[in-house]
Amino acid sequence: MEFAAPLARLLLYGGATIAIGRGTLTFLDDDVGVSPPAVRGALWYAAGSLIIAPVLLLLLQQQALELTAAELPGLLRETIWGRGWLLLVIACLLTALMLPLRGTRTTSLLLLLSALGIAAAMGGLGHAAADEAWPLASRLVDAVHVAGVGAWIGGLVLMVLAGVGAGEPTSAAWRAFSRVATVMAPVVLLSGVASGWRRVGASGLTDILASDYGRLLLVKVALALVVLAMGATQRRRLSAGKAPVQRAVVWEVLIAALVLGATAWMTGMEPPGA
Repeated sequence: MEFAAPLARLLLYGGATIAIGRGTLTFLDDDVGVSPPAVRGALWYAAGSLIIAPVLLLLLQQQALELTAAELPGLLRETIWGRGWLLLVIACLLTALMLPLRGTRTTSLLLLLSALGIAAAMGGLGHAAADEAWPLASRLVDAVHVAGVGAWIGGLVLMVLAGVGAGEPTSAAWRAFSRVATVMAPVVLLSGVASGWRRVGASGLTDILASDYGRLLLVKVALALVVLAMGATQRRRLSAGKAPVQRAVVWEVLIAALVLGATAWMTGMEPPGA
């Protein structure tokens, strides 16, 4: 069961990332659509993940608290975690229902709003919920971080998948997405720094290095910087009128997936000094 909680969170993060990416791409001038089979598969994966992950999280919480099935309604009604979980379930179900639909401006707006609702609800289930000094600000920063990752990395995943068996996305599509990534990359960086500072800012370097959370955080930061550098290289190519290097973009996505995995594992760890 050691891996159950990180797996549940990874399913949730992956599903939310793709959902936000899908909602973002629909508003670009040259949308990648949902017709390529690989894109449709990713959307169905995200929908399934958003249904399965909240159930797993509830069962794990029940097990951790040693509650019976009859006590679950009390958990959901009377605790901050329970109310946050209910909000998460509502947002996840709405998002899962709309993800496989072919996007119009209306449905895509609703999809994006419901996916952003997932981002907001996730702040109430992680470390931000335990931040007593700045509870609202901490949750807002985490929600902005999740939204930024979704618009950037989720969109990038779908752009890559759109080219599987269907030809590359057009240059116009890549340029439009590049404009989104250029805005969202700094948002992700700044919100990530702010969130990390709230978790470990009061700890010394020795304490950070001595904790599993701190060491994994440093690995996550290093991987995130690699993704940022790779993305910047591709944006320079697009600015010069060249197509992105497909292999490099795939590696960017794979390293970003490792960052999501590290985040899913870190959420269950105690920050140094907690």
